[in-house]
Amino acid sequence: MPVRHSPPRSLAQRIMLSFALLVTFVAGFYAFALYQSIEFTEQQLISGILRDEVARAVDTLERGETPRLPEDTRLYGAPPLEAPPPAMRGLPEGFGELSNNGDFFVHTGAWRGEPLVLTRDQLGFEDTERVFRRITLFSVLAVFFLGLLAGWILARNIMKPVKTLSDEVRKASAARTYEPLSVELTNDEVGELARICDGAMKRLHEALQREKAFTGDVSHELRTPLTVIETSAELLSMTPLSPAQAKQVERITRSAGDMRELMSLFLSFARLLNETTGPEPDSAAGILKTVADTWEPFAAEKGLALVLRREAECPGAYSPVMLGTVANNLVKNAVAYTESGVVTITETSEGFIVSDSGPGLAGDEAARIFEHGVRGSAAVADTSGAGLGLSIISRICHRSGWTVTAGKAREGGAAFTVTMTKAADARRADRL
Repeated sequence: MPVRHSPPRSLAQRIMLSFALLVTFVAGFYAFALYQSIEFTEQQLISGILRDEVARAVDTLERGETPRLPEDTRLYGAPPLEAPPPAMRGLPEGFGELSNNGDFFVHTGAWRGEPLVLTRDQLGFEDTERVFRRITLFSVLAVFFLGLLAGWILARNIMKPVKTLSDEVRKASAARTYEPLSVELTNDEVGELARICDGAMKRLHEALQREKAFTGDVSHELRTPLTVIETSAELLSMTPLSPAQAKQVERITRSAGDMRELMSLFLSFARLLNETTGPEPDSAAGILKTVADTWEPFAAEKGLALVLRREAECPGAYSPVMLGTVANNLVKNAVAYTESGVVTITETSEGFIVSDSGPGLAGDEAARIFEHGVRGSAAVADTSGAGLGLSIISRICHRSGWTVTAGKAREGGAAFTVTMTKAADARRADRL
């Protein structure tokens, strides 16, 4: 069963709730202390009144008169007084409380060597206590809601500059050029945070501009000598050549094409062609077919079978530069490292898989193969290629929101799985 996570509370909500709970705790503690104080005062007051009543009753009885008592007060003792009920016999001297067909305050003394018990009904006091408890409870609830209101006002005032800064940073981060934050840099923590964010974004934009300028300049400067190489190789291919010479010219042409592809990729990173300009998006099936057609002759030269199959349709349209580069280099590696057997490109409902029947990945290579500078144990020094590397493939996938993983193929070699649709769905879910 999937676990459902509740959305986190905002900082403003936490401030508001914390303030309300703090105020409520203080009010509740104060109400409890007040109630205990009243209880203590009540007992001291009532015990003093009953003690005085017992003393007056003894004086009156000594004079041979009948004591006059309040309506809710009864006196028990030796004759001529009424004998104490069984529940009131054997009570210790002094003040106490008794429940016997009702709640009573009791004060026990002595007269003529016999216990003298004075009781007072608690009904009036209980009614007063109930009213007091209701008032106390209502007061605590009122304090809680007033605390919520005060906390909301406090949180709004505290979070207003933070929200303003958050909106400005979000707007500035979406811009393609650096613009200073248009917020008042106050001399407090929020102002310090704004200065840090502004400085970080400025440095980030400057670094991106340097990367774009450098990559663009390198690509531009390399195009001229690369064109010369390609033209010279084409002219050489038109002259009579021996089989060995023709093979070397073909190798030059292929390497020049790899270099042009690599420059196009770096230029796309610098100019974000996957988001702004570039070739029209195509289906995964169309791009994978182009890749398979490109590498089928090279696989045939090595006696390999290159198979393109569709397990399921991968929905969506993708950049031929990005997806084509990833697929091209995965297939290139598979062809380069496989000496016999088959290289398979499989389209799936989530992306595609490139598998081979080569030596595969040894030990923990699958976990480290995408790190910069790491090569598999099957890599050989004379392997041809543009030197793009799996770390660059991982970078392309990361930028495009895809995932690439390495594992073992059913044929016994390596299998590289590129997942595109799940990653896109996850990014959309995160934004929601």
